[in-house]
Amino acid sequence: MAAPTLDLPNLLRSGTLSVLLSSNPNSEVWRYFGKLANFGEVILQKQSKVFCKLCLDSGNFKEDVQANSTDKKWKLGREICLWFCRDLLPFHTVAKNGFQNFCCQYGITNSSRSLPDEQTIGSAALNDVYNLTLGKVKAALSSAGDGVSITLDCWTDNYRRISYITCTCHWIDDLWKLQNISLGTSPFPHPHTGEAIAADIQQTLKNFSLDGRIFRVTTDGGANIIKALKLCGLQRHPCLAHGMHNLIKKDFLDNGTEDLKTCSEILKKIRAVHRSLLYKYDELSSSATEIKAREETSETEEILALDDQYDTMLLDENCTGTFTTLKRDVPTRWNSIQTMLTSFLENRAIIKDVLERHQLYEKILLPNEIKAAIEIKKVLEFFEIATDVLQGSSYPSIHLSLLIRSEIVDRISMQDADSDLTKSIKKTLLSHLEHRFPVTEDIVCACLLDPGMKRLTIIETYLAEKNQSKLKFLMQMCKSYGTPVRGAIVHKEGAENDVKDEPKTKKKKNFVDIKNELLKKHSLVIPDESLDAKVKKYLLVAISSEDVLDWWRKNEYGFPNLANLAKRFLSIQVTSAPSERAFSTAGLVVTSRRSSLHPLKVKKILFVHDNYDAMLDI
Repeated sequence: MAAPTLDLPNLLRSGTLSVLLSSNPNSEVWRYFGKLANFGEVILQKQSKVFCKLCLDSGNFKEDVQANSTDKKWKLGREICLWFCRDLLPFHTVAKNGFQNFCCQYGITNSSRSLPDEQTIGSAALNDVYNLTLGKVKAALSSAGDGVSITLDCWTDNYRRISYITCTCHWIDDLWKLQNISLGTSPFPHPHTGEAIAADIQQTLKNFSLDGRIFRVTTDGGANIIKALKLCGLQRHPCLAHGMHNLIKKDFLDNGTEDLKTCSEILKKIRAVHRSLLYKYDELSSSATEIKAREETSETEEILALDDQYDTMLLDENCTGTFTTLKRDVPTRWNSIQTMLTSFLENRAIIKDVLERHQLYEKILLPNEIKAAIEIKKVLEFFEIATDVLQGSSYPSIHLSLLIRSEIVDRISMQDADSDLTKSIKKTLLSHLEHRFPVTEDIVCACLLDPGMKRLTIIETYLAEKNQSKLKFLMQMCKSYGTPVRGAIVHKEGAENDVKDEPKTKKKKNFVDIKNELLKKHSLVIPDESLDAKVKKYLLVAISSEDVLDWWRKNEYGFPNLANLAKRFLSIQVTSAPSERAFSTAGLVVTSRRSSLHPLKVKKILFVHDNYDAMLDI
């Protein structure tokens, strides 16, 4: 990472530089000396160096600024700041003896006094690294075009109850790579009304020059966020992971019907078991060792035969006698119920043994309750897989939505061998699936833009209900969204080569240029294929590609309008997982030991951390 450089001549001409003087000087000297600032913000906050206000008018301190910017201690401070932001380390680590000894031992510094202090790293260096990262992010977004999608969500920390709002940005570049950038996790004071969220969104888009360039916004179903997007005139895509979570948590477990009451009672009993064993990890581990030892002896069968509560049907391969940590469900965490059931069933023999030792017989699940827990886990199993697939942000996932949905429908469809409880669960999930996992125009279009997904039965059903054909649907979408995005390569119909617009500068023509001009002038003109013909040709393609973006990279010139359509729709995040990950990171910054961090400092740390890759070439 290079040292900071100031374009001092231009800054002096702009008149934006100033020297901030002390508001309460202890000496007459400090009426003339202070810290250098640009637009009123300190840019080189070095405690050991000050600047003369009188010299500013003549620009005589130019050499001092350059010397300051190349100062080894200052550069080291910025490098350490970037490291600490990347690994979420507290800034006071620099004052720890182990860190200082390491730096001295390996020749990074000669002594601990050569290291920048905590204040320099957490203030001046952090501001500088943040501003550099901000510049890199803005530069990257300037070439992102108009097909930009974002995710949005709100979060409150666990200690000072300060609220934050986060926004992540996603687009497909000219090389057909999915790009992801964080626009920041910023403090967001109450009230969290739709109007307040809308104002924050508009300010964020303005700061990053994204006005009028947002294609879709992926959010959860919060009424205030939905209202904010309407006020901003932005089109929302519902988070499918939140939809599946609500399908399980609200529509199924909180249903309240008599048929499903058993499920809620079983989960309630499992939670009670977990609370009873909360501080008994050593005892559980010891029990696991003993059970494993018994299983290795010939007495195991006799012991199991004497215990009526051990049904042979229930002692499957999951009951291993090896203890794994018990997981509890969290109401707001996706698939946490499935995780809790899995951990409980894997450890049920160990749990039973420990509960018996403490004579907590009323907490031991009966065989029919264990059987019901296994049935619940089996029905919910694929929802966890679906969420894992759809929440990825390093690859497009929206085109997989209908394939995942089709499998969910198949898994929760009635089977003759299903028990009454399983049938009740499946019936409830099926009745609410359309509301929680809707088949939308965006999803259908994205699936049609994957050559291997065009023949899905669910697409045929959707289009039949709309009285449309694939050709008519794609033609309509091309006319609405298929024009080239701003900043993208401009294509000519039928073109075989990727040619960017030439800059308007005088350039001497070479032989190739002259040849191409003459060929264009004297060759027979063949009309380009119509859009209708292009779409028909694409619909005949029956290739299943492992990487849909790579397929479009190789075939974008043959289907330019559809390629522009793909850049927009395949960039849509089908879940708000990127925002959720930002909050998980924020939880690692705002800890019990760092709960007093200023919210603006938290914002800068997270921004540098989330956009670290943009800093690698600095």
